[in-house]
Amino acid sequence: MPRLIRFSNVPHQPRALDALFEPLICSINIAVAGWLYPAWCTARVQWEPDVAELIRLFNERSRPIICYAWHKYELIGTCVFRDFPQDIIPIAISHDGFWSRALQQIGVWFGLPVWVYRRRSPVKPKDQLINLLKRERPIIGLFPDSGGPDGLIRSGFVDVAQAAGALLIPMAWHARPVLTLRFPRRYCFPIPFSRVIAYYGQPIDGTYLTNNNCRKALEEFEERIHAHIK
Repeated sequence: MPRLIRFSNVPHQPRALDALFEPLICSINIAVAGWLYPAWCTARVQWEPDVAELIRLFNERSRPIICYAWHKYELIGTCVFRDFPQDIIPIAISHDGFWSRALQQIGVWFGLPVWVYRRRSPVKPKDQLINLLKRERPIIGLFPDSGGPDGLIRSGFVDVAQAAGALLIPMAWHARPVLTLRFPRRYCFPIPFSRVIAYYGQPIDGTYLTNNNCRKALEEFEERIHAHIK
């Protein structure tokens, strides 16, 4: 049974217009899922370094863990965690806006738990997320340039990590072959039988996280990916 999407339990003000978008949101989810499903079934995932250490870290965690990568890799991420034990698959963090909802159901269909924060609420989104991390000490997946994708670290990302005392795991996912679309957002779509290399780095203590060391870890992975492509 697929997991349901969880919504942040805070007061919020829905828009009457939202109901009109439901058919379109459903159609986009179905269309993208139909494209991704063959790749999700056939992708060959290789972790660098070996994934056993990452799984051990997830199982033995004593504090919340944030796995983070650039937003452009979001759809490759559906393949990356495909074979993980269900109880340690990172929770995909999303919001209740149109473009985010257009991909949320895909995560659930492909086995990813999804948690959605409310944007039109008196409780700030970052406070909703901090409360989740402190209350449940989960493993989550978050994109620090969410809202782009533009390769810029949002200040709220650093604030959340510091306030929750989270442990951060930088990641990058390279698929080959891959289809890169640049409109309306830059996204990388894996192709059936893609070879996916999933990089992850040493844990970073979120208590002392800065914009600089957060970005630097991801930039190092980008250099490795470009070297691999050449």
